[in-house]
Amino acid sequence: MSRSFQFSFLQALTFGVLLFMALPNLIVLAISFNREATLAFPPSGLSFAWYLNVFKTPSFAVGLQQSVLLATVSSAISLALGIPAALAIVRFRFFGRQAVNVFVMAPLFVPEVVMGIAMLLWANAVSTISNTTTLVILHCLIVLPYVVRLVVANLQGMDPNLENAAMLLGARPFQAFFRITVPLIGKGLLGATVFAIVMSFHNFTATMFLIGSRPTLPVAAYQYIRTENDPTVAALSTLMMLAGILAVYLMERWIGLERLVR
Repeated sequence: MSRSFQFSFLQALTFGVLLFMALPNLIVLAISFNREATLAFPPSGLSFAWYLNVFKTPSFAVGLQQSVLLATVSSAISLALGIPAALAIVRFRFFGRQAVNVFVMAPLFVPEVVMGIAMLLWANAVSTISNTTTLVILHCLIVLPYVVRLVVANLQGMDPNLENAAMLLGARPFQAFFRITVPLIGKGLLGATVFAIVMSFHNFTATMFLIGSRPTLPVAAYQYIRTENDPTVAALSTLMMLAGILAVYLMERWIGLERLVR
C-alpha cells in the first residue's frame, strides 16, 4: 500500500468522522430555515421568520438574562476559588493534597442529574436560601473543575523560580504572584474564564431541577418545545452553536488552544 494512498485514506476517514459528528448540528441548521411551522427535515422551503421569532419570544429574553447572570457570577466565584486551589495543588506538599484534588474534580464524575437532585433536596432543607443563590452554587460546582484543571496545567508549565527571584529582589509574595505569575498564566486564566462561562451558559440537565420563575436559556428552549412545534427552537439552537463556534475561534486566534494546557 503506497504512502499516498494511506494519506488519502486517512484524510477521507477524518472527513467522515467530522461529518458524522457535525451531522446533527447540520440537520438543526437546515430545520431552522424551514418555511413551514413544523420541525421537519428536509425543509420545504427557506425562511428567516423563525430567527426573528427568537427575538420576539419574551421567555428567551428572560432566559438569556438569567443565563448571562449565572455564567458571570459562577465564573467569577470559580476563578476566585480555583486559583488558590490550583496553587495549593501545584506549589505545596501537604497531607490530603491528593484528596483535595479528587474532591475538586469529583463533579466531573458525578452525573448532572444526581447533582441537580442533590441541590434540590438541599435547597428544600435550607428554606432561607434563594433560588438564584442555589443555582449559582450549582454552576460553581459544575465549572470549578474546569477552572482548576486549566490553571493547574498552566502553573505546571511555568518556572516557579521566576517568582522566587522576584521575592529575592524584595517583592512580597502577593506582589510576586500578581506581577510575575499572573501575567505568565494570563492566557490560561482567560481560557478558564471562557470555558467556565460556556459550560455554565449551556448547562441544562442539572439546572432544570432548580428552575423557578426565571428559567435559563436552555431551559426556556425546552419549555418552549414542549408546547410549540415550530422551528424557533432550531433557530435558537443555531444561534447558540454559532456563539460557541465564535468563542472557540476567538480563543484560538487570541490565545491558541494548545497553549491552554501547557
